[in-house]
Amino acid sequence: MRKGEQQKILHKGTNDKVNVFITLLYPQNKIKFNTSKTRNSNDFINHLNSIKRYVRKRSIKRFILIIDNASFHVSNKTKQYIERQSTWLTVLFLPTRAAFLNIVETKVNRNLKKDVCANYNYETEENLLFTVRKYLRCFGCWPKI
Repeated sequence: MRKGEQQKILHKGTNDKVNVFITLLYPQNKIKFNTSKTRNSNDFINHLNSIKRYVRKRSIKRFILIIDNASFHVSNKTKQYIERQSTWLTVLFLPTRAAFLNIVETKVNRNLKKDVCANYNYETEENLLFTVRKYLRCFGCWPKI
């Protein structure tokens, strides 16, 4: 750029976001994830349903899910769904404002944001989604947490 001029960067003008619901499967060191355009109770319940299919397919008797206090985790709709799943699902809540205790937040999300999202400009939302999914599928190749 010449002195006194500003470089123009063309962009769509919106901040399209991709939301990813991630569950770390211990001790396999793998993850189960679902992507969504929104982040609400319905999307979280859909993620829980995918975990339910995973549990049933592997004949797991009890699944313990540790989650933070995000609004969609503690909504009445989500609580009612969790109560109906009590035969296979136990949910433990982390203390509020304790993101450092959430291993998905500290290990997976932090690396995902750093390696895939920060300082990258994707042409389309589909390109971003493809890259996020590819990155998360490789999670099992990472060192043990």
